[in-house]
Amino acid sequence: MNETYKWLYDYYALPLMKVGKQADALKERIASHGSPADALFLWDRLEDLCLLWGTESLAIGLQLGLRLMAGQRADGLLIS
Repeated sequence: MNETYKWLYDYYALPLMKVGKQADALKERIASHGSPADALFLWDRLEDLCLLWGTESLAIGLQLGLRLMAGQRADGLLIS
């Protein structure tokens, strides 16, 4: 595995994955402050935000990965 990706996994992705349990607990606390009917709506909105942020993060990560790998190819992949 490329050392850059190993470092990114160890020092960036792995710590973020551990935050998931804390985030779920926080979402439950937020949703519990409303009425039962509102709790489902709040939970749904929070999940939507997480999915949106996850999609944007993936897109940014792919762009970064392509740019990092561009300099390592023999044919010099051009990304503009």
